[in-house]
Amino acid sequence: MAELWGHIDGTTPAPADATKLAEWKIKDARVMSWITGSCDSKIVLNLCPYRSAQTMREYLKKVYNQTNSARRFQLECEIVDYTQGSLSIQDYYSRFQNLWVEFSDIVCAAVSKVSLADVLVVYEISKRDQFLMKLRSDFENAHSNLMNRHPPPTLDVCFSELLREEQRLLTQTTLEQEKMNTTHMAFSVHGKSKGKDMSKVQCFSCKNYGHIAANCTQKFCNYCKKHGHIIKDV
Repeated sequence: MAELWGHIDGTTPAPADATKLAEWKIKDARVMSWITGSCDSKIVLNLCPYRSAQTMREYLKKVYNQTNSARRFQLECEIVDYTQGSLSIQDYYSRFQNLWVEFSDIVCAAVSKVSLADVLVVYEISKRDQFLMKLRSDFENAHSNLMNRHPPPTLDVCFSELLREEQRLLTQTTLEQEKMNTTHMAFSVHGKSKGKDMSKVQCFSCKNYGHIAANCTQKFCNYCKKHGHIIKDV
């Protein structure tokens, strides 16, 4: 396969020897058939004047090769505008990673191997900071804690800790909701007694109906046999 690739990039030129040339032409014709077979029929017509795989490739590259400038700009805008919003930490992280991977591939393609390592270090720092800065306010404490560490943690570590923080917040919210529901239920049950028919309720102090001893205006103590209080008040 590497030998056939040489027919495309020109590293395997046509030999001068007639015997080897015949073999070379067979291989070159095979590559040309692959090229035409992978192109649209309208484009194939444009390739007819070219008699080698290399010249076909050069024509296609000159006419149809396009830079990724437009896509890179689009990704930059999407990354700038992207925030967590109502997404879970997992969904936010996954989409964030996809944007950055595609963006990095486009940018790093034009970077030399010598400089690539340094560029990737800068990108990882920027990616982590943007990920943390665009969390919603629920995670403000966790975000501040992660940003203020020395040395700052990697994005993977931040993601792991934010998943735990999300679970903690979810548990806390659930407990608070259950507490509110319990309080509301207790209030509702207590409130039902207010609608009770008091005309059938007898005061154990004065023996009259319509009120209870706590609200009785004719309190009588059955212990000391005096008016004005009940035994509970003594």
